[in-house]
Amino acid sequence: MKKIKIKPRNIIISRTDKIGDLVLSIPAFAKLRQMYPNAKIYVLVRSYNAPIIQYLDIVDEVIAIDSYSKAELKYKIQSLKADLFIALYSNNDVLWLSLLSGAKYRVGPLSKPLSWLVYNYGITQKRSQSIKNEAEYNLDLIKRIDVDLFNSIQPSFVKIKYLQQHKDYINKFLLDNNINGDFILIHPFSGGSTKNFTEAEYAQVIKKIIELDNNVIIIVSSSVDDYSKALNLVSQIDYNNIYVYKNNDDLLNFVALIDRCKVFLGAGTGPTHIAGNLGKDIVAIYPLIPTLSPTRWGVYGSSNVSYICPDRNNRNEDYSIKTFSIVDDNTIDETAKLILEKLYA
Repeated sequence: MKKIKIKPRNIIISRTDKIGDLVLSIPAFAKLRQMYPNAKIYVLVRSYNAPIIQYLDIVDEVIAIDSYSKAELKYKIQSLKADLFIALYSNNDVLWLSLLSGAKYRVGPLSKPLSWLVYNYGITQKRSQSIKNEAEYNLDLIKRIDVDLFNSIQPSFVKIKYLQQHKDYINKFLLDNNINGDFILIHPFSGGSTKNFTEAEYAQVIKKIIELDNNVIIIVSSSVDDYSKALNLVSQIDYNNIYVYKNNDDLLNFVALIDRCKVFLGAGTGPTHIAGNLGKDIVAIYPLIPTLSPTRWGVYGSSNVSYICPDRNNRNEDYSIKTFSIVDDNTIDETAKLILEKLYA
């Protein structure tokens, strides 16, 4: 394996897919900053998840590639004068950006024929085997730059940052709804990116929680697109201390809400990874199929997570469907009890 022989001055690192993927890339950004404290680090992302790393001290500039025209993006990338380009996730757009950067050293996963031509310092990872966490696959690409330097530095944990205005926004929401004390935050929606409970099954979990303790405070969160679904879910539950939070266009308001909760319940998507980064107590719903499992996509760097895997005893689970075939009463009871255990721990 060829060794990278420079101390880079300008580094472009790319992670242009979903929110959860970007959260699981933060350890790689942090390690890169530790290795090269004097380098400029530019991160390529999508505009909808850019706020996740917008205020991190370990990053010099966040570049939302979909906010530029093709000509503007070409000019921007070339103006950075990168000597190192790192692709944590690769597709044809990222391959093009890597070449466009003019970087002498290009690191990325060797997963497709063209990647072997573009990433002259790439590595074969076989991520589809799902034998480690996505964050660890990302870190392996950083390690490729300089194994000795990588191994000589203890990793640091970096939390997502938000501003006082985001905290104030959530404080107002809580005040307007007279919400005081610890609360359970439930995000029932996954956008079809992983297996999940149905909304009716989330309602069953909530009803079970209330049956076990009728003093809890529950907030159901949603995007603007899922708001009507959230209202419908809550309408099935006859309980005074349940509320719906509809996030607006500012993702960091939602981050601030997650940071205020005592326990978070959700599937293996972005909000769950945000909760993990913030160190929250989590009950997470995951399938056991390797490509979607806690091994590959579980919360990274936190021991405060309990996983519910409804397909554990169902060998005939249909993974082409985005909800579980069987979620029995025992699974509902287990989920509710775990949430209450964490609430009062």
